Amino acid sequence: MAVFGELMAELRQNKGLTQKELGRILSVSTGTISNYENGVHYPDLDKLVQLADFFQVSTDYLLGRQERPAPAGVPGFRLPQDESTLKLIRSFSHLPDDRRRALALIIDDLEKAMPRDNHGNEGGSK
Repeated sequence: MAVFGELMAELRQNKGLTQKELGRILSVSTGTISNYENGVHYPDLDKLVQLADFFQVSTDYLLGRQERPAPAGVPGFRLPQDESTLKLIRSFSHLPDDRRRALALIIDDLEKAMPRDNHGNEGGSK
């Protein structure tokens, strides 16, 4: 089974990203990405979760605890990769834990208030 750094490098390369680009997305230096990939350092828990979310894999996969990159969260869900979404993820990752929890409650409340069609899809007809 591959180690964290090898898996991370493979996922980054599969997305066609340089270490510098991934560092910018995660708000860390190119050197930090290099250290992760070479096994010099490991990310803290917040960065590990951010990496799993970004690459749409489970933290268990990144840590080498599962062989296949099963997606984290909802099956078939793909996180949009547009700049506004990435900016939102970066901003969210910099918030203190209490603010993240508060924002998550607001988002949950907004989702509950969204109208759904007869099939459970948001927004009604297309």
